[in-house]
Amino acid sequence: MLMTLPNNSSQEELIPLADDLPIIIWMTRPDAYCYYLNQRWYDYTGQSPENALGLGWLTVVHPDDAQLSGDIFLEANRNQKPFSFNYRLRAADGTYRWMKDTGRPRFDQQGTFMGYVGSVVDIHELKMTQERLRLAVESTELGTWDFYPHTGELIWSERCKELFGLPPDAYVDYSVFLQGIHPDDRARTDAVVQSVLQPGNEGFYDIEYRTVGVVDGQLRWVRAIGQAYFGDDGTASRFIGAILDITQSKLANELLEQRVADQTHQLQVANAELQRSNSSLQSFAYIASHDLQEPLRKIQSFGDMLKNQYADQLSDGVVYLERMQSAAGRMSALIRDLLTFSRVSVRQDDTTLVSLSEIVGTVLSDLDLAIQESNATVTVSPLPTLEGDRSQLSQLFQNLLSNALKFHRPGESPIVRISTKQIRDAELPSSVKPTRPSSTYHRIDVSDNGIGFDAKYIDRIFQVFQRLHTRNQYEGTGIGLAICEKVAANHGGAITATSEPNQGATFSVYLPA
Repeated sequence: MLMTLPNNSSQEELIPLADDLPIIIWMTRPDAYCYYLNQRWYDYTGQSPENALGLGWLTVVHPDDAQLSGDIFLEANRNQKPFSFNYRLRAADGTYRWMKDTGRPRFDQQGTFMGYVGSVVDIHELKMTQERLRLAVESTELGTWDFYPHTGELIWSERCKELFGLPPDAYVDYSVFLQGIHPDDRARTDAVVQSVLQPGNEGFYDIEYRTVGVVDGQLRWVRAIGQAYFGDDGTASRFIGAILDITQSKLANELLEQRVADQTHQLQVANAELQRSNSSLQSFAYIASHDLQEPLRKIQSFGDMLKNQYADQLSDGVVYLERMQSAAGRMSALIRDLLTFSRVSVRQDDTTLVSLSEIVGTVLSDLDLAIQESNATVTVSPLPTLEGDRSQLSQLFQNLLSNALKFHRPGESPIVRISTKQIRDAELPSSVKPTRPSSTYHRIDVSDNGIGFDAKYIDRIFQVFQRLHTRNQYEGTGIGLAICEKVAANHGGAITATSEPNQGATFSVYLPA
Protein backbone atom coordinates (compact mmCIF):
# COMPACT_ATOMS: atom_id res chain seq x y z
CA MET A 1 0.00 0.00 0.00
CA LEU A 2 1.39 3.42 -0.93
CA MET A 3 1.49 6.22 1.63
CA THR A 4 1.20 9.66 -0.03
CA LEU A 5 2.77 12.52 1.89
CA PRO A 6 0.84 15.65 2.82
CA ASN A 7 2.50 18.98 1.91
CA ASN A 8 5.32 20.34 4.08
CA SER A 9 3.12 22.73 6.07
CA SER A 10 0.77 19.93 6.98
CA GLN A 11 3.71 17.77 8.11
CA GLU A 12 4.91 20.57 10.37
CA GLU A 13 1.45 20.75 11.95
CA LEU A 14 1.26 16.97 12.53
CA ILE A 15 4.71 16.54 14.14
CA PRO A 16 3.82 18.28 17.45
CA LEU A 17 0.75 16.08 17.70
CA ALA A 18 2.94 12.96 17.41
CA ASP A 19 4.82 13.97 20.57
CA ASP A 20 1.64 13.45 22.58
CA LEU A 21 0.95 9.93 21.32
CA PRO A 22 1.50 6.97 23.76
CA ILE A 23 3.55 5.10 21.14
CA ILE A 24 6.86 5.89 19.47
CA ILE A 25 6.65 7.52 16.03
CA TRP A 26 9.57 7.89 13.65
CA MET A 27 10.28 9.17 10.11
CA THR A 28 13.20 8.64 7.68
CA ARG A 29 14.54 10.13 4.47
CA PRO A 30 14.98 8.13 1.26
CA ASP A 31 18.59 7.36 2.24
CA ALA A 32 17.35 5.60 5.44
CA TYR A 33 18.46 8.50 7.64
CA CYS A 34 16.08 8.83 10.60
CA TYR A 35 15.39 12.54 10.92
CA TYR A 36 12.46 12.44 13.36
CA LEU A 37 11.62 10.55 16.58
CA ASN A 38 8.77 11.77 18.74
CA GLN A 39 9.25 12.71 22.37
CA ARG A 40 8.08 9.27 23.50
CA TRP A 41 11.34 7.76 22.11
CA TYR A 42 13.56 10.12 24.03
CA ASP A 43 11.58 9.73 27.26
CA TYR A 44 11.78 5.97 27.03
CA THR A 45 15.37 5.44 25.90
CA GLY A 46 17.01 8.46 27.51
CA GLN A 47 18.80 9.20 24.24
CA SER A 48 19.42 12.70 22.96
CA PRO A 49 18.51 13.62 19.37
CA GLU A 50 22.21 13.83 18.53
CA ASN A 51 22.67 10.18 19.54
CA ALA A 52 19.39 8.81 18.17
CA LEU A 53 18.93 10.32 14.72
CA GLY A 54 20.41 8.79 11.61
CA LEU A 55 21.09 5.15 12.52
CA GLY A 56 21.88 6.03 16.11
CA TRP A 57 18.61 4.44 17.26
CA LEU A 58 20.22 1.01 16.63
CA THR A 59 22.65 1.62 19.51
CA VAL A 60 19.86 1.09 22.08
CA VAL A 61 18.62 -2.08 20.40
CA HIS A 62 19.77 -5.22 22.20
CA PRO A 63 23.17 -6.35 20.82
CA ASP A 64 21.75 -9.74 19.87
CA ASP A 65 18.98 -8.05 17.82
CA ALA A 66 20.75 -4.96 16.41
CA GLN A 67 22.46 -6.54 13.37
CA LEU A 68 19.33 -8.36 12.15
CA SER A 69 17.11 -5.34 12.81
CA GLY A 70 19.42 -3.03 10.83
CA ASP A 71 19.61 -5.51 7.94
CA ILE A 72 15.81 -5.86 7.74
CA PHE A 73 15.35 -2.07 7.86
CA LEU A 74 17.96 -1.31 5.18
CA GLU A 75 16.76 -4.14 2.90
CA ALA A 76 13.17 -2.83 3.09
CA ASN A 77 14.42 0.72 2.40
CA ARG A 78 16.24 -0.46 -0.76
CA ASN A 79 13.11 -2.25 -1.99
CA GLN A 80 10.77 0.50 -0.77
CA LYS A 81 8.55 -2.18 0.85
CA PRO A 82 6.62 -2.24 4.16
CA PHE A 83 8.31 -4.11 6.99
CA SER A 84 7.72 -5.27 10.54
CA PHE A 85 10.13 -6.90 12.97
CA ASN A 86 10.59 -7.38 16.71
CA TYR A 87 13.55 -6.47 18.86
CA ARG A 88 14.47 -5.70 22.44
CA LEU A 89 14.83 -1.98 23.17
CA ARG A 90 16.85 -0.62 26.09
CA ALA A 91 15.03 1.72 28.43
CA ALA A 92 16.66 4.64 30.22
CA ASP A 93 17.07 2.48 33.37
CA GLY A 94 19.06 -0.13 31.41
CA THR A 95 16.30 -2.76 31.18
CA TYR A 96 15.13 -4.23 27.88
CA ARG A 97 11.61 -4.75 26.65
CA TRP A 98 10.33 -6.35 23.45
CA MET A 99 9.06 -3.91 20.83
CA LYS A 100 7.33 -4.30 17.47
CA ASP A 101 8.69 -1.89 14.87
CA THR A 102 6.48 -1.36 11.80
CA GLY A 103 7.27 0.94 8.86
CA ARG A 104 5.57 1.95 5.63
CA PRO A 105 7.17 3.74 2.64
CA ARG A 106 6.10 7.34 1.87
CA PHE A 107 5.64 8.75 -1.64
CA ASP A 108 4.89 12.28 -2.90
CA GLN A 109 2.20 13.21 -5.40
CA GLN A 110 4.42 12.19 -8.29
CA GLY A 111 5.16 8.81 -6.71
CA THR A 112 8.70 9.64 -5.69
CA PHE A 113 9.95 7.65 -2.69
CA MET A 114 10.43 9.96 0.28
CA GLY A 115 11.40 7.57 3.06
CA TYR A 116 9.41 5.84 5.79
CA VAL A 117 6.99 6.63 8.58
CA GLY A 118 6.64 4.07 11.31
CA SER A 119 5.78 3.19 14.90
CA VAL A 120 7.33 1.26 17.74
CA VAL A 121 4.85 -0.53 20.05
CA ASP A 122 5.61 -2.25 23.37
CA ILE A 123 4.76 -5.98 23.01
CA HIS A 124 6.79 -7.20 25.98
CA GLU A 125 3.87 -8.67 27.97
CA LEU A 126 2.51 -10.42 24.87
CA LYS A 127 5.98 -11.79 24.11
CA MET A 128 6.39 -13.07 27.68
CA THR A 129 2.96 -14.67 27.58
CA GLN A 130 3.85 -16.39 24.32
CA GLU A 131 7.14 -17.58 25.81
CA ARG A 132 5.41 -18.96 28.90
CA LEU A 133 2.90 -20.71 26.66
CA ARG A 134 5.73 -22.15 24.57
CA LEU A 135 7.50 -23.44 27.67
CA ALA A 136 4.24 -24.88 29.00
CA VAL A 137 3.61 -26.70 25.73
CA GLU A 138 7.17 -28.00 25.61
CA SER A 139 6.95 -29.22 29.21
CA THR A 140 3.96 -31.36 28.28
CA GLU A 141 5.86 -32.70 25.26
CA LEU A 142 3.05 -31.55 22.99
CA GLY A 143 3.71 -30.88 19.36
CA THR A 144 1.70 -28.10 17.71
CA TRP A 145 0.65 -27.35 14.16
CA ASP A 146 -0.95 -24.46 12.28
CA PHE A 147 -2.46 -25.09 8.85
CA TYR A 148 -3.89 -22.54 6.40
CA PRO A 149 -6.06 -24.44 3.87
CA HIS A 150 -6.32 -21.48 1.42
CA THR A 151 -2.57 -21.26 0.90
CA GLY A 152 -1.54 -24.77 1.89
CA GLU A 153 0.94 -23.34 4.41
CA LEU A 154 1.65 -25.79 7.23
CA ILE A 155 3.66 -24.79 10.30
CA TRP A 156 4.90 -27.48 12.68
CA SER A 157 6.71 -27.09 16.00
CA GLU A 158 9.98 -28.96 16.44
CA ARG A 159 8.22 -31.49 18.68
CA CYS A 160 5.59 -32.10 16.01
CA LYS A 161 8.32 -32.77 13.45
CA GLU A 162 10.06 -35.08 15.91
CA LEU A 163 6.89 -37.19 16.23
CA PHE A 164 6.98 -37.66 12.46
CA GLY A 165 10.68 -38.56 12.52
CA LEU A 166 11.76 -35.30 10.90
CA PRO A 167 14.68 -32.95 11.74
CA PRO A 168 13.85 -29.47 13.16
CA ASP A 169 14.68 -27.70 9.86
CA ALA A 170 12.62 -30.03 7.66
CA TYR A 171 10.13 -28.54 5.22
CA VAL A 172 6.54 -29.71 5.78
CA ASP A 173 3.31 -29.55 3.87
CA TYR A 174 0.15 -31.64 3.80
CA SER A 175 1.74 -34.30 1.58
CA VAL A 176 4.60 -34.69 4.08
CA PHE A 177 1.99 -35.08 6.82
CA LEU A 178 0.23 -37.90 4.95
CA GLN A 179 3.53 -39.54 4.02
CA GLY A 180 4.48 -39.77 7.72
CA ILE A 181 1.30 -41.66 8.69
CA HIS A 182 1.26 -45.45 8.83
CA PRO A 183 -0.19 -46.81 5.55
CA ASP A 184 -2.97 -48.63 7.41
CA ASP A 185 -4.07 -45.35 9.12
CA ARG A 186 -3.42 -42.90 6.26
CA ALA A 187 -6.76 -43.00 4.43
CA ARG A 188 -8.77 -42.92 7.64
CA THR A 189 -6.84 -39.93 9.02
CA ASP A 190 -7.05 -37.99 5.74
CA ALA A 191 -10.80 -38.61 5.62
CA VAL A 192 -11.22 -37.23 9.15
CA VAL A 193 -9.17 -34.10 8.33
CA GLN A 194 -11.17 -33.44 5.14
CA SER A 195 -14.42 -33.91 7.04
CA VAL A 196 -13.33 -31.45 9.76
CA LEU A 197 -12.52 -28.81 7.11
CA GLN A 198 -15.88 -29.12 5.35
CA PRO A 199 -18.16 -26.04 5.53
CA GLY A 200 -20.84 -26.40 8.17
CA ASN A 201 -18.73 -28.73 10.28
CA GLU A 202 -18.07 -27.93 13.94
CA GLY A 203 -14.38 -28.18 13.15
CA PHE A 204 -13.39 -30.27 16.18
CA TYR A 205 -10.67 -32.85 15.52
CA ASP A 206 -9.71 -35.76 17.81
CA ILE A 207 -8.02 -38.86 16.42
CA GLU A 208 -5.39 -41.49 17.20
CA TYR A 209 -3.09 -42.89 14.52
CA ARG A 210 0.39 -44.27 13.99
CA THR A 211 3.28 -42.37 12.47
CA VAL A 212 6.29 -43.94 10.78
CA GLY A 213 9.30 -41.62 10.97
CA VAL A 214 10.03 -40.26 7.50
CA VAL A 215 13.77 -40.18 8.34
CA ASP A 216 14.21 -42.46 11.38
CA GLY A 217 11.55 -45.05 10.42
CA GLN A 218 10.35 -45.30 14.05
CA LEU A 219 6.76 -46.36 14.71
CA ARG A 220 4.86 -44.12 17.11
CA TRP A 221 1.28 -43.89 18.34
CA VAL A 222 -0.01 -40.31 18.59
CA ARG A 223 -3.21 -38.55 19.55
CA ALA A 224 -4.06 -35.33 17.72
CA ILE A 225 -6.63 -32.78 18.89
CA GLY A 226 -7.42 -29.64 16.89
CA GLN A 227 -9.96 -27.03 15.88
CA ALA A 228 -10.76 -25.61 12.46
CA TYR A 229 -11.90 -21.99 12.07
CA PHE A 230 -14.10 -20.78 9.22
CA GLY A 231 -14.31 -17.47 7.39
CA ASP A 232 -17.39 -15.46 6.47
CA ASP A 233 -17.75 -17.47 3.27
CA GLY A 234 -18.02 -20.70 5.31
CA THR A 235 -14.71 -22.18 4.18
CA ALA A 236 -11.98 -23.23 6.57
CA SER A 237 -9.42 -20.45 6.96
CA ARG A 238 -7.23 -21.94 9.68
CA PHE A 239 -6.72 -25.31 11.38
CA ILE A 240 -4.65 -25.47 14.58
CA GLY A 241 -4.01 -28.18 17.11
CA ALA A 242 -1.66 -30.24 19.24
CA ILE A 243 -0.26 -33.75 19.01
CA LEU A 244 0.87 -36.02 21.85
CA ASP A 245 2.97 -39.19 21.84
CA ILE A 246 0.86 -42.00 23.38
CA THR A 247 3.10 -44.88 22.33
CA GLN A 248 3.89 -46.02 25.86
CA SER A 249 0.28 -45.96 27.02
CA LYS A 250 -0.77 -47.82 23.85
CA LEU A 251 1.88 -50.49 24.40
CA ALA A 252 0.86 -50.75 28.06
CA ASN A 253 -2.81 -51.16 27.04
CA GLU A 254 -1.90 -53.80 24.48
CA LEU A 255 0.15 -55.63 27.12
CA LEU A 256 -2.73 -55.35 29.57
CA GLU A 257 -5.21 -56.63 26.98
CA GLN A 258 -2.89 -59.57 26.26
CA ARG A 259 -2.62 -60.33 29.96
CA VAL A 260 -6.40 -60.12 30.32
CA ALA A 261 -6.78 -62.46 27.36
CA ASP A 262 -4.26 -64.87 28.89
CA GLN A 263 -5.97 -64.74 32.28
CA THR A 264 -9.37 -65.18 30.65
CA HIS A 265 -8.05 -68.27 28.92
CA GLN A 266 -6.62 -69.53 32.21
CA LEU A 267 -9.96 -68.89 33.90
CA GLN A 268 -11.75 -70.77 31.14
CA VAL A 269 -9.38 -73.71 31.59
CA ALA A 270 -9.81 -73.52 35.38
CA ASN A 271 -13.58 -73.30 34.98
CA ALA A 272 -13.58 -76.38 32.75
CA GLU A 273 -11.44 -78.17 35.35
CA LEU A 274 -13.82 -77.01 38.07
CA GLN A 275 -16.76 -78.37 36.13
CA ARG A 276 -14.98 -81.70 35.80
CA SER A 277 -14.21 -81.55 39.52
CA ASN A 278 -17.84 -80.80 40.32
CA SER A 279 -18.88 -83.70 38.13
CA SER A 280 -16.50 -85.94 40.07
CA LEU A 281 -17.88 -84.53 43.32
CA GLN A 282 -21.40 -85.32 42.21
CA SER A 283 -20.29 -88.85 41.36
CA PHE A 284 -18.74 -89.15 44.81
CA ALA A 285 -21.95 -87.85 46.36
CA TYR A 286 -23.90 -90.53 44.54
CA ILE A 287 -21.50 -93.23 45.74
CA ALA A 288 -21.63 -91.86 49.29
CA SER A 289 -25.41 -91.78 49.35
CA HIS A 290 -25.84 -95.24 47.91
CA ASP A 291 -22.80 -97.55 47.77
CA LEU A 292 -21.26 -96.47 51.09
CA GLN A 293 -24.53 -96.31 52.98
CA GLU A 294 -25.67 -99.72 51.80
CA PRO A 295 -22.99 -101.75 53.71
CA LEU A 296 -23.71 -99.68 56.82
CA ARG A 297 -27.42 -100.43 56.58
CA LYS A 298 -26.60 -104.12 56.30
CA ILE A 299 -24.33 -103.94 59.37
CA GLN A 300 -27.11 -102.32 61.38
CA SER A 301 -29.77 -104.65 60.00
CA PHE A 302 -27.76 -107.84 60.63
CA GLY A 303 -26.80 -106.46 64.03
CA ASP A 304 -30.46 -106.11 64.93
CA MET A 305 -31.12 -109.69 63.74
CA LEU A 306 -28.21 -111.07 65.82
CA LYS A 307 -29.32 -109.16 68.90
CA ASN A 308 -32.94 -110.20 68.58
CA GLN A 309 -32.30 -113.88 67.78
CA TYR A 310 -29.04 -114.71 69.58
CA ALA A 311 -28.84 -112.26 72.48
CA ASP A 312 -28.97 -115.06 75.05
CA GLN A 313 -26.15 -116.97 73.36
CA LEU A 314 -23.97 -113.88 72.83
CA SER A 315 -23.91 -112.95 76.50
CA ASP A 316 -21.33 -110.15 76.86
CA GLY A 317 -21.01 -110.11 73.06
CA VAL A 318 -24.21 -108.04 72.94
CA VAL A 319 -22.24 -105.06 74.24
CA TYR A 320 -19.76 -105.36 71.42
CA LEU A 321 -22.61 -105.77 68.98
CA GLU A 322 -24.24 -102.57 70.24
CA ARG A 323 -20.95 -100.71 70.04
CA MET A 324 -20.57 -101.95 66.45
CA GLN A 325 -24.05 -100.72 65.59
CA SER A 326 -23.40 -97.38 67.28
CA ALA A 327 -20.19 -96.95 65.27
CA ALA A 328 -22.06 -97.82 62.07
CA GLY A 329 -24.73 -95.25 62.96
CA ARG A 330 -22.09 -92.57 63.54
CA MET A 331 -20.45 -93.47 60.25
CA SER A 332 -23.80 -93.20 58.47
CA ALA A 333 -24.43 -89.78 60.05
CA LEU A 334 -20.91 -88.65 59.08
CA ILE A 335 -21.44 -89.69 55.47
CA ARG A 336 -24.75 -87.82 55.37
CA ASP A 337 -23.15 -84.67 56.78
CA LEU A 338 -20.20 -84.92 54.38
CA LEU A 339 -22.64 -85.35 51.53
CA THR A 340 -24.50 -82.23 52.65
CA PHE A 341 -21.24 -80.28 53.00
CA SER A 342 -20.09 -81.31 49.52
CA ARG A 343 -23.40 -80.17 48.05
CA VAL A 344 -23.36 -76.73 49.68
CA SER A 345 -19.71 -76.27 48.71
CA VAL A 346 -20.91 -75.92 45.12
CA ARG A 347 -22.58 -72.52 44.81
CA GLN A 348 -26.09 -72.71 43.37
CA ASP A 349 -27.06 -70.63 40.33
CA ASP A 350 -30.85 -71.20 40.37
CA THR A 351 -31.69 -68.87 43.26
CA THR A 352 -35.25 -67.74 43.92
CA LEU A 353 -36.98 -65.27 46.20
CA VAL A 354 -37.04 -66.97 49.59
CA SER A 355 -38.94 -66.03 52.76
CA LEU A 356 -36.69 -66.73 55.75
CA SER A 357 -39.75 -66.67 58.02
CA GLU A 358 -41.22 -69.60 56.06
CA ILE A 359 -37.90 -71.49 56.13
CA VAL A 360 -37.50 -71.07 59.90
CA GLY A 361 -41.14 -72.11 60.39
CA THR A 362 -40.52 -75.34 58.47
CA VAL A 363 -37.30 -76.05 60.40
CA LEU A 364 -39.07 -75.54 63.74
CA SER A 365 -41.79 -77.92 62.63
CA ASP A 366 -39.12 -80.57 61.86
CA LEU A 367 -37.54 -79.97 65.28
CA ASP A 368 -40.84 -80.05 67.13
CA LEU A 369 -40.02 -83.32 69.00
CA ALA A 370 -36.62 -82.01 70.18
CA ILE A 371 -38.28 -78.76 71.29
CA GLN A 372 -40.89 -80.63 73.31
CA GLU A 373 -38.40 -83.05 74.88
CA SER A 374 -36.12 -80.21 76.01
CA ASN A 375 -39.06 -77.95 77.01
CA ALA A 376 -37.46 -75.23 74.87
CA THR A 377 -38.87 -71.76 74.19
CA VAL A 378 -38.20 -70.39 70.70
CA THR A 379 -39.07 -66.79 69.79
CA VAL A 380 -38.84 -65.67 66.15
CA SER A 381 -39.09 -62.05 64.95
CA PRO A 382 -40.35 -61.31 61.42
CA LEU A 383 -37.53 -62.20 59.05
CA PRO A 384 -36.72 -60.74 55.58
CA THR A 385 -37.33 -62.16 52.14
CA LEU A 386 -34.28 -62.36 49.89
CA GLU A 387 -32.73 -64.08 46.88
CA GLY A 388 -31.25 -67.44 47.79
CA ASP A 389 -31.23 -71.23 47.60
CA ARG A 390 -34.10 -72.58 49.70
CA SER A 391 -32.42 -75.93 50.39
CA GLN A 392 -29.13 -74.41 51.53
CA LEU A 393 -30.79 -71.77 53.72
CA SER A 394 -32.86 -74.52 55.32
CA GLN A 395 -29.61 -76.37 56.13
CA LEU A 396 -28.24 -73.16 57.68
CA PHE A 397 -31.11 -72.65 60.13
CA GLN A 398 -31.52 -76.39 60.74
CA ASN A 399 -27.94 -76.58 62.04
CA LEU A 400 -28.05 -73.32 64.02
CA LEU A 401 -31.33 -74.22 65.78
CA SER A 402 -30.27 -77.83 66.37
CA ASN A 403 -27.08 -76.60 68.07
CA ALA A 404 -29.03 -74.11 70.18
CA LEU A 405 -31.28 -76.93 71.42
CA LYS A 406 -28.46 -79.46 71.82
CA PHE A 407 -25.92 -77.38 73.75
CA HIS A 408 -28.20 -76.35 76.62
CA ARG A 409 -27.10 -76.26 80.23
CA PRO A 410 -28.06 -79.36 82.26
CA GLY A 411 -31.27 -78.90 84.20
CA GLU A 412 -32.18 -75.67 82.38
CA SER A 413 -34.66 -75.38 79.52
CA PRO A 414 -33.27 -73.89 76.28
CA ILE A 415 -34.37 -70.37 75.38
CA VAL A 416 -33.72 -69.50 71.73
CA ARG A 417 -34.41 -66.17 70.05
CA ILE A 418 -34.14 -65.33 66.34
CA SER A 419 -34.05 -61.62 65.46
CA THR A 420 -32.97 -59.47 62.53
CA LYS A 421 -31.63 -55.98 61.83
CA GLN A 422 -30.60 -54.19 58.63
CA ILE A 423 -27.17 -52.54 58.80
CA ARG A 424 -24.93 -50.49 56.48
CA ASP A 425 -21.69 -51.93 55.16
CA ALA A 426 -19.76 -49.44 57.33
CA GLU A 427 -21.30 -51.06 60.42
CA LEU A 428 -19.92 -54.54 59.64
CA PRO A 429 -17.49 -55.85 62.28
CA SER A 430 -13.90 -55.81 61.07
CA SER A 431 -13.74 -59.60 61.32
CA VAL A 432 -16.72 -60.10 59.00
CA LYS A 433 -15.78 -60.35 55.32
CA PRO A 434 -18.83 -60.96 53.08
CA THR A 435 -18.09 -62.62 49.75
CA ARG A 436 -20.22 -60.11 47.82
CA PRO A 437 -20.13 -56.33 48.41
CA SER A 438 -23.39 -54.61 49.25
CA SER A 439 -24.37 -51.23 50.67
CA THR A 440 -26.64 -52.88 53.25
CA TYR A 441 -26.89 -56.30 54.90
CA HIS A 442 -29.46 -58.29 56.87
CA ARG A 443 -27.99 -59.42 60.17
CA ILE A 444 -29.90 -62.45 61.51
CA ASP A 445 -29.02 -63.37 65.09
CA VAL A 446 -29.70 -66.82 66.58
CA SER A 447 -29.18 -66.48 70.36
CA ASP A 448 -29.44 -69.08 73.12
CA ASN A 449 -28.85 -69.44 76.85
CA GLY A 450 -26.73 -72.59 76.49
CA ILE A 451 -23.27 -73.64 77.61
CA GLY A 452 -21.52 -71.17 75.28
CA PHE A 453 -17.81 -71.41 74.46
CA ASP A 454 -14.56 -69.51 74.88
CA ALA A 455 -14.19 -66.70 72.29
CA LYS A 456 -10.66 -67.90 71.47
CA TYR A 457 -12.23 -70.82 69.60
CA ILE A 458 -14.25 -68.57 67.24
CA ASP A 459 -12.12 -69.40 64.17
CA ARG A 460 -12.06 -73.10 64.97
CA ILE A 461 -15.78 -73.81 65.30
CA PHE A 462 -16.53 -73.18 61.61
CA GLN A 463 -13.96 -75.73 60.40
CA VAL A 464 -14.84 -79.28 59.34
CA PHE A 465 -14.56 -81.94 62.07
CA GLN A 466 -13.79 -79.35 64.76
CA ARG A 467 -15.45 -80.13 68.10
CA LEU A 468 -15.17 -78.32 71.44
CA HIS A 469 -16.69 -81.20 73.40
CA THR A 470 -16.29 -84.99 73.43
CA ARG A 471 -18.74 -87.28 71.68
CA ASN A 472 -19.77 -88.67 75.07
CA GLN A 473 -20.91 -85.21 76.13
CA TYR A 474 -22.68 -84.12 72.93
CA GLU A 475 -23.36 -86.10 69.78
CA GLY A 476 -22.42 -84.75 66.34
CA THR A 477 -19.92 -84.97 63.51
CA GLY A 478 -18.38 -81.49 63.75
CA ILE A 479 -19.58 -80.52 60.28
CA GLY A 480 -22.76 -78.53 61.02
CA LEU A 481 -21.20 -75.09 61.52
CA ALA A 482 -18.87 -75.63 58.55
CA ILE A 483 -22.02 -76.13 56.47
CA CYS A 484 -23.44 -72.88 57.89
CA GLU A 485 -20.28 -70.99 56.91
CA LYS A 486 -20.45 -72.38 53.35
CA VAL A 487 -24.13 -71.46 52.95
CA ALA A 488 -23.54 -67.89 54.16
CA ALA A 489 -20.57 -67.50 51.78
CA ASN A 490 -22.56 -68.96 48.86
CA HIS A 491 -25.16 -66.23 49.42
CA GLY A 492 -22.60 -63.41 49.40
CA GLY A 493 -22.51 -63.11 53.17
CA ALA A 494 -20.66 -64.35 56.23
CA ILE A 495 -21.24 -65.80 59.67
CA THR A 496 -19.65 -65.16 63.04
CA ALA A 497 -20.41 -65.77 66.70
CA THR A 498 -20.03 -64.20 70.14
CA SER A 499 -20.05 -66.18 73.36
CA GLU A 500 -18.66 -66.77 76.85
CA PRO A 501 -18.58 -70.07 78.75
CA ASN A 502 -21.96 -70.77 80.43
CA GLN A 503 -23.33 -67.46 79.12
CA GLY A 504 -25.01 -68.67 75.95
CA ALA A 505 -24.01 -67.90 72.38
CA THR A 506 -25.18 -65.68 69.53
CA PHE A 507 -24.56 -66.71 65.93
CA SER A 508 -24.87 -63.75 63.53
CA VAL A 509 -25.49 -64.38 59.84
CA TYR A 510 -24.86 -61.43 57.45
CA LEU A 511 -26.64 -61.63 54.08
CA PRO A 512 -26.74 -58.89 51.36
CA ALA A 513 -30.01 -56.95 51.47
